[in-house]
Parts: sequence; structure tokens; C-alpha cells
Amino acid sequence: MTDTNSRKHFERARQVIPGGVQSNYRKSPYHVPVYFSHGKGARLYDIDGKEYIDYSLCYGPAILGHSNEHLRRALVRQASKMYSSGVNTLEYTAAAKICRHVPCAEQVRFACSGTEAVYNALRVARAYTGRNMVVRFNGHYNGCLDSLIGGIVQDIGCPVPVDGERGDDTFSQLSNTLGRAKHAFHDSYMIEWNDLEALDTLLRQYGDDIAALYMEPVMINLNGCLPEPGYLEGVRELCTRHGVVLIFDEVVTGFRMGLGGAQAHFGVIPDMAIFAKAMGGGVPVSAFCGKREIMDVITRTEVIAAGTYNGHPLAMAAVIATIEELEKDDGAAFERINTLGNVLADRLRDRFRRHGVPLILQGFPGAWTIAYSEAGKIINHRDSVEQGDTWAKGLLFSELMSKYGVIVQARFCTSAAHTDSEVDETLQCADKAIEEFKIETG
Repeated sequence: MTDTNSRKHFERARQVIPGGVQSNYRKSPYHVPVYFSHGKGARLYDIDGKEYIDYSLCYGPAILGHSNEHLRRALVRQASKMYSSGVNTLEYTAAAKICRHVPCAEQVRFACSGTEAVYNALRVARAYTGRNMVVRFNGHYNGCLDSLIGGIVQDIGCPVPVDGERGDDTFSQLSNTLGRAKHAFHDSYMIEWNDLEALDTLLRQYGDDIAALYMEPVMINLNGCLPEPGYLEGVRELCTRHGVVLIFDEVVTGFRMGLGGAQAHFGVIPDMAIFAKAMGGGVPVSAFCGKREIMDVITRTEVIAAGTYNGHPLAMAAVIATIEELEKDDGAAFERINTLGNVLADRLRDRFRRHGVPLILQGFPGAWTIAYSEAGKIINHRDSVEQGDTWAKGLLFSELMSKYGVIVQARFCTSAAHTDSEVDETLQCADKAIEEFKIETG
């Protein structure tokens, strides 16, 4: 790489920031990070003046695109009144909008990040059930809590994860960490997703001790695996039978699959759900919500769910403005996202076939995840590893797309600001990336 402004800034940043970036997942083994100066619509511009079509959208939040006028004005208007924390009337308006659209949401509490919302939801579920254990799924990303990130299972008969990683499993390597509390995994089971028999067996053995089952309703953080027919319905029935609180992690699917999230899309209603990312249109905010009888453990102050910045007025203004834009004209924003997302995916798949590359896209129109598979379909983490760590090669393709002016970050997220011409331009860049991908992968 030439001596660019991004490289110079990266060298300075590394002196005062660990690794030069603010998140491990922004650090790339392939190139110096790109430092952006501004964004408009579906495009970003770096400090060297280079222009990019953006399908990362800040890892998903910028569902309206960058610098959306309605959202920007709402933030400026609120900042001119009050931008420090304190109980404000916007909290009600934002929460009421979520309750109006999300089937499981009878009450809502706000937080700042997905990770915060996760640990609050799990605390509520434990208090409500009086139980301790949590079921989670291999290959799902549910934030950076010690107990929920990484781990490998050594005994499927008692699938309590342990620290470690496997040489054939990129996901386990990227989610493993030193410094984890030694007891962190003692309170959870980890099984394979899309395997109803495995869940049935686990709940028959240990159901009386399990407080909550926590899952992405679409496995969008690894290979974009959709639920197999009947799977979510089966999970719902098993959780009801065993008195387990079903929690959907809708940090990505929430507002990308529609204002009602994946639960409305699939017609399977959890007991609780987590929202973040697209909910704020790019502003840091999250929420956990659920049935009133469950959330009442907070009402009765049996559970602490606190945070100085919960319900921050700028975040609340962002939630309201974003939902208003998504509600507008009977959901015209979603019509554009779904139409362009499907066109992009179909034409990319055609490109891969013509180049003889078995790269696949899985997920849904608002978020297609890149994977590499001769089989043409992946249903869970186990399937991915058995087929040769499909995710790792998908990451390589996303890096090559960035080289040619398209920001991807392992999945294509479409926004309401993308246009037909930007899809055409993306496909031209994809041709170059696919040719180089063929060379890199042999």
C-alpha cells in the first residue's frame, strides 16, 4: 500500500489506541484500516478522497443510509434543547413505537449497546423463572460478555462450553479471548442451531434448571443461515413446554426484516427480544423488551436494570426519527431495501456461477452473508466447519470487494439510500474481486 493518509493516521493511532482501532473486529490482517471523513446516502468517503459504495452500513445500523436528512434534523433539533441524560418524554414515544410494531414488546427498556441489553435480558429471565442456566448456540454472536462469546463443546452429552479454539474453525478462533473469568461458561449450554432434536434432548435432561434460551432468529453473523422449516416453531413449543424464556437476539434482524423484526416475519413470537443497530439509524442505542409479566420483575424493583445513558435524549430522538422514516409511505423504505437486496443477491450469484466460483449468499434482502460452499447451502456452524470453514473464505472475498471500492464487512447490508446504479457499479467491482478471489483460493 502506498503512503496514504490512512496509513499515516493508522501509525499515529497505534501509539495511543490498542491495535489502532476501537474494536477487534475492525482490525484486518489484510490491510490498513480505511479512515472515513464523511458519508452521504449509500456512499462513504475516506481521508484520501476515495469513494466507496457502503454495504457494511456501520455493521448494519445505517438502514437509512448516511446523513439521512430526517434523522439528522431530529438530532440537531434535540441537541439544541438538551443532549445530557435525564428522564425525558421522548422515552415514552420511542418505547410506544416499538410496542406498536414488535409482537412480543409489551414493555421496553433502553440501553446503549447490544451487549448491555443482553445481560439485562438474561438477568430478567433468571429472576422471572428462578432458574440459572442459559442455552445458546454455536456460531451465534450475542455481544462480548464472557459467558456468551466463544467457547467450544467437548462433550455433546453435557454441552457446557469451555475455553479454547479449533484449528479448522475460524469462528472459534475469532471469538476466543484470554482474561475470561474461569467460571464464565459454567452457567450455559451451547448446542448447534437448526437441530431441533439436540434441543429436545437437552431440555428433557436439564430443562428444570434452564432459565432462558437465547438465539438469533436468523444466524446472520455466521453464514446467514435461515431457520429450517418448522425449526423456530419447534423451539417455541419446547420452550413453552419446559417453562424456558425464549429470547430472540434481533440486533441485526430487528428493523432489517421489517418493523416487527424476524418474529413478525416468521410469525413466531418470543417471550423477550433484543434490538440495537438499525433501531437508531447509526446512533448508539439498544433495547430489551418483552411480555409485561416478565418485565414486571423490573417494575417491582426485584431486578436492577440501570445505566446513566439509558434513554439518552439524542438516542431516543434517533429511534423515533428512524422508525418514522421506516413507517413512511406504507413501508416504502423496506420495499426498496428488499427489492434492491434481492436484485443484488441474484445478480451476484449469477456472477459467481459464470466465474465458476461456489461462493454463496445466505440471509435475507436487508443482510446477505457471504459464504463459500460447494454444497450451495449451510444450515449451522457444524455444517460450515464440515464443509471446510466456509466463513473464512467469505471474509477474504469481502476484503477484496473493499479493495475495489465496495465496503462489505462479511455481509451485504442494503439501505433505503441504495440505488439501481449503485447495484450496477457494485457488480462491476465484483467481477474484479471474483477474479482475484479465484487466484487467492486456487
